[in-house]
Amino acid sequence: MATDSILSALADMIFIGNVSSTIPEEGKAVVTRLDREGVVTAPLSVINRGAAHDKDYWMPAIDDQVLCVMLPNRSGRGFSDGFIVGTFFSTADPTPGGADNGKRVLTVPGDMTLNVGGTLSINSSNGDVVVNGISLVHHVHGGVVSGGSTTSGPE
Repeated sequence: MATDSILSALADMIFIGNVSSTIPEEGKAVVTRLDREGVVTAPLSVINRGAAHDKDYWMPAIDDQVLCVMLPNRSGRGFSDGFIVGTFFSTADPTPGGADNGKRVLTVPGDMTLNVGGTLSINSSNGDVVVNGISLVHHVHGGVVSGGSTTSGPE
């Protein structure tokens, strides 16, 4: 197989595109190919870190740049299944503010659910946990009366 043929086949199989729509209930997204003048893919499965017992659900957002891989079908003519490997940071989609080697930033524009079947432990060796501006370590309670009374919420 000539080098040009190999490169052409690889370009058909591995490409960068922009998410144009999502099918969250199926874990799939449709991608507009940047290298094919706006050709749109069939729905592609989004690769996640868990799917059977430990589920880690993630969907790219509309207009996210994604790396995609297509698998050739058995006939050898064209492609069957395709996958979105993931998103990446670029000039168009820079890293989140404040992220560096010692700090991880998770930005979720909507709701987030964390389901834990057992104990959830959060360990912060030299820090604090702050929820809506209230420190877990340094918060105070108002309305404290000695004896058997209860306190109001933290401030």
